[in-house]
Amino acid sequence: MMSLLHRYVLRRFIYCYVSSASGLIGIFLVADFFERVDEFFRRDMPYSDLIYYYVCKIPSVVFYMAPQAVLFATVVTLAVLARDNEITAMKASGVGVVGITLPIVGASFVIALLVLASNEYIVPIANKKMNYIYKVKVQGHSLYGDTYIEAGSRATEVWFVAKDKAVWNVRWFDPEEEKMKDVIIFYRLDNGAIQKRIDAKEVIWRGTYWEFMDGFIRTFDYEGQGTTEYFEKKIFPILETPNDLMKTVVMHIDEMSLRELYKEIQEMMLEGKDALKNRVELHHKISYPFISVVLALLTIPLSLRSSRHGGVLFCFGINLAMGFVFSFLYAMGISLGFGGFFSPLFAAWGPLLLFSSLGFYLLFTLDSEHVIPRLKL
Repeated sequence: MMSLLHRYVLRRFIYCYVSSASGLIGIFLVADFFERVDEFFRRDMPYSDLIYYYVCKIPSVVFYMAPQAVLFATVVTLAVLARDNEITAMKASGVGVVGITLPIVGASFVIALLVLASNEYIVPIANKKMNYIYKVKVQGHSLYGDTYIEAGSRATEVWFVAKDKAVWNVRWFDPEEEKMKDVIIFYRLDNGAIQKRIDAKEVIWRGTYWEFMDGFIRTFDYEGQGTTEYFEKKIFPILETPNDLMKTVVMHIDEMSLRELYKEIQEMMLEGKDALKNRVELHHKISYPFISVVLALLTIPLSLRSSRHGGVLFCFGINLAMGFVFSFLYAMGISLGFGGFFSPLFAAWGPLLLFSSLGFYLLFTLDSEHVIPRLKL
């Protein structure tokens, strides 16, 4: 059962969190509106599309603003309680700092779980609808299946393993025209030896099949001796469609759920592709909501310590500086992960573990006069 004191602190925190989140989301949407409104009006887009675009944008904004809202809510809650001497009264009644702030940490953890669930079930769907309005209707990019293609986009040096286990190398692929150039297909035996190779200067999708043009077929026996057959036009029983190739060369990670992204990573690894960036993105999507918990752990001791020496503004300044340092290191870790300097796991979770350890240390040494205990010699 939650005590009356815990309910009181939790109620104050939730009120501050909702207010902070609403303010941050509102500021972001207003700034984004003034940045994009000219594009909507130039296309004579109906107001319903403009409104629907920003309704669909809210889930992704909530995802990114949740940790900042937790930071603001924690600072305001504790600063006001300290200003009104309520924390002193709670301590006098025998409740420690951990007991007072436990509802804040617990609520931050619940918020992190809700944001994670939202990013799995709501954000991908909302982002697809948002991107359809902005990328297709406003910017005029081509729609292909359930995704869009950037105008003028081309893919070069595409490697992938087909459904029949053949290895494809496509030098140039145009998704809009559904055309490939300089295509090589390798068919291998179980021992890895090449059984057949198909080369074509151009491959065009004809609605239900691929037409290979100006190429040749090399067939090899077990001794490695080969025969060559040239052709001007030929049709092969290829299972892949342009939509399958689109999934290989066009990937909108912001429209993918965690399960879809994980499945994509597994397929890329089976095909021998480099999935490093996708693995970093997966860990980033999972770890980012839990920044809320880390910021709560850091903000609690910093707010209570700074409230002893200054007012609410001083408390805000200290915590904003801390939040900036953490955000910088977290973003740097993700960037180094994309660059291959850190493993995906360490890039996304390393800063969280480091700063959460610091938060626990500051929290449990809060009643000490010194942050670093002095050694007695």
